[in-house]
Amino acid sequence: MTLLRPDELDEDELTYRIFRVTRDRSPWRIEDVLREGRFSDDPVRAERAWRVASRGYYAEQAGLVAAATLAVETEDAPLRFSLALATADEARHADAFYQYAKAVGGEPEKCREVLQPLDDGLTSLPYMGRALVHTLLEGLAADEFILLSQVFAGDPLGRLYHHVRRDEIRHIAIGLNFLARATRTPEGRDAWAAHAQEWHDIGIGLTGLEEVGVALAAHTNRDPADVQAWFLRRHRARLTAAGIEIDIQEGR
Repeated sequence: MTLLRPDELDEDELTYRIFRVTRDRSPWRIEDVLREGRFSDDPVRAERAWRVASRGYYAEQAGLVAAATLAVETEDAPLRFSLALATADEARHADAFYQYAKAVGGEPEKCREVLQPLDDGLTSLPYMGRALVHTLLEGLAADEFILLSQVFAGDPLGRLYHHVRRDEIRHIAIGLNFLARATRTPEGRDAWAAHAQEWHDIGIGLTGLEEVGVALAAHTNRDPADVQAWFLRRHRARLTAAGIEIDIQEGR
């Protein structure tokens, strides 16, 4: 790993501003969150919360590994610094979901094998593909947390999703900023033209978006197809706003 010169840190004003926003964020503590709201007395709702929190522990851990490896492998100074902060966020998130799952169920659900393909899929991709898929996953997770915060409104888990989502929004900005800059370079432009659709489809596959849509539709009394389309519209809007071009079709 190459150590980077300090003058590289603020060569790009927007990129360094994203780093500063992440650096100066207001911290939150899971101990405080667990005191917000009231744990559900409904055993069905409590078990549902326990299961999604247990899976959140592993999903956030996959995000931690992705952010950490991206930080180590880049020679882009502000990106490395921002990803280092994002890695710490992901550790906080994983621990928070773990603490919540313990509070409501004693121990988290044994579901590592369900989430392991997510980690395997991320780590197998080349750098730009990993950055794209990691950013895609962060974006769809942030959208999912909007719905889950509604499903678990009044419960500490609803507040936890609120706090985690605020962090994820900053992580999305880090990833989109990098992708926008990388695709403007000759090498990045060629790699994007050749592989972006393949990487994107891998990422959508790793989200299990169809299954997520079905589950969230059941929890929110919506049509599964409408939920999936909502996710894709928001995902498309993020890429478009960042000036990133990729073909996104319904059902992909």
